Amino acid sequence: MTRAALMWGGAASAILALGALAFAIVVAQTTSPDAHVARYLEALARDDRASAARLAGLQPTAALPLGDEVEPSIRRIISVTPERDGTVTVLAEYGDEGDAERVPFSLEPAPPLLGFIPSWAFEQSPVTTLDVGSDHHDQITVGEQVVTTAAAGQTARVEVFIPARVTVRLQDPLLRAESVSVRMTTAVQTPVILAVEPSARFARSVQQHIDRLLDECATQTVLLPTGCPFGVEIDDRVINSARWQLTESPAISLTTGERAGVWLISGDGEARLMVSVQRLFDGTIDERDDRVAFAVRGEVVFQPDGPVLTVFSPEG
Repeated sequence: MTRAALMWGGAASAILALGALAFAIVVAQTTSPDAHVARYLEALARDDRASAARLAGLQPTAALPLGDEVEPSIRRIISVTPERDGTVTVLAEYGDEGDAERVPFSLEPAPPLLGFIPSWAFEQSPVTTLDVGSDHHDQITVGEQVVTTAAAGQTARVEVFIPARVTVRLQDPLLRAESVSVRMTTAVQTPVILAVEPSARFARSVQQHIDRLLDECATQTVLLPTGCPFGVEIDDRVINSARWQLTESPAISLTTGERAGVWLISGDGEARLMVSVQRLFDGTIDERDDRVAFAVRGEVVFQPDGPVLTVFSPEG
């Protein structure tokens, strides 16, 4: 009986030793600096921004930075380097075949888990900022976040997890711009300013508006149609209503104004004026049929409620 108990005790000791060794291996694999970085990158890759924020050491009440737009194909730890000050530098590679970046993360010891399990934390949260804007609009989209700047041509700042990739793009149907994708790293990020151009829809909308305006102008039976870019002054006595006819509709062009968010419109056309006048000099009746060249000048200003088009008077 005594011998059997001793043998059982030896077996139990061996099992306990093996269990302790396994536990030590698991702890080493899950609480090491590189494991902490790997868990962070995994959370970022699956767009679990809440877990990424927790692992990054952000306060629970803080707004979540922008995450990665696509799941990367490359996620690996390159090296782990202990530093003299007790920190550890973990070099990781993250991204896709065309834009993978090697990013160093500095980690420091954190309070032990459960009072005895080693733990690590980022020395600085892996979050950076990016200034974004467009040269002639006040709204852009970064990732899934719509960003509004103080005014057209100015920038706003967004926070992004490192090394997430975000795309800055324009989503206004009246404007277009080439999107810009950026892989965020620990390096200082250059502001992303989109170069905006009018879209075909914008140009078509302005052209249709001007065409309607000119059609309405042509229905006015006066020499100087109100709010219209064409008209004439006649010194002689007009004895019947003026009749206008558009003979050449202007092809409207859009160009950027000196002020951000302002688009200048211009085009040249021709109208026909038919009117009977009595000469003051000798009283004879003259049936005038004149060709009147005119210029359309104006601007479109993007405002919070939408674009506002203004056509200048000929004197303007």
